Amino acid sequence: MGYNLPMGKTSVMTLRLPTEVRRGVERLAARSGHKPAQIGARLIDEGLRRREFPLIEIRETAAGRVAYVKGTRLAVYWVAQQIRRGMSPNQVARELELSLAQVNAALGYARVYTREIELDIEEADANRKWIEVQDSVGRGKSQTSETGSRKRK
Repeated sequence: MGYNLPMGKTSVMTLRLPTEVRRGVERLAARSGHKPAQIGARLIDEGLRRREFPLIEIRETAAGRVAYVKGTRLAVYWVAQQIRRGMSPNQVARELELSLAQVNAALGYARVYTREIELDIEEADANRKWIEVQDSVGRGKSQTSETGSRKRK
């Protein structure tokens, strides 16, 4: 789940960075286990995304980098799902307590980064199904233990 910069198709671009910026990229690369070039490319890409979509932010989550409506706990994929389920942008804004500008920013981001949002939705669905299975297994065990304890009395 989440945003990962595809490194398959790349082109070389030489950048002159201030020494402190270079050191910062190298430190981040060392902490994350990625190469400095990968970190640099991700930071540049995220900076460009922020300029294009100022109401969207990329956050680090357990599932990876995920786009959120800035200042909220709502992932962009969640807003996109509500539209797919038949809600209008105005309804989504009212229901999720967002401005129409925030909803439109999320929808614009989802249009531009369709594959990323699709992967987020797939991952969220898989997680939801896994939780449902775990809950049903847990309920089955508790019912079995309750039944078993009654028989012993």
